[in-house]
Amino acid sequence: MAEKIESKLTGQLCEALLTLKKKSEMQNFLEDICTISEYQSLAQRFEVARMLHSGDKYEEIVKKTGASTATISRVKRCLVYGKDGYIVVLDKMFGSSVEPRSAKVARKVRFQKERAARKKAIQKGDLTLTPARKK
Repeated sequence: MAEKIESKLTGQLCEALLTLKKKSEMQNFLEDICTISEYQSLAQRFEVARMLHSGDKYEEIVKKTGASTATISRVKRCLVYGKDGYIVVLDKMFGSSVEPRSAKVARKVRFQKERAARKKAIQKGDLTLTPARKK
C-alpha cells in the first residue's frame, strides 16, 4: 500500500504539515486543503482510532461517532497492521492505554511486512523466487 501512496507530492504535503506549529494554523490549512466532508471524515477516523485504542467496542463507536462498521474495521486494521501512525499520535496525545501487540500478532505483522517487501522486490526484479528447501 505504501508504495502506492508515497511520492514526491505526498512528501511535500508532509513537509508542509510539519511547518505548522499552532493549532489555528493547522485548522486553517486543513480547512483550505480539504473539502468539508474530507475534513470531517479525517476527524471521524481519528476519533474512531482513539476509541479503539482506548478499548471501546464497535457498537459504542458506531453510536458515538456515526462511523460505519466498514470504517471502524479499516481503522482497526491500520491500528493492528499499519505503520503505527495512529499509535504514535495517540500515545503522544493521550499516553498508552492499551497493551502492546501480543507476540503472535507481532510475528504475523512482521511476516506480512516481509512478504510484502519480497513481493515488491520480485516485481522490481531485485529478487528471484527460490524453491523451498526440503528438510
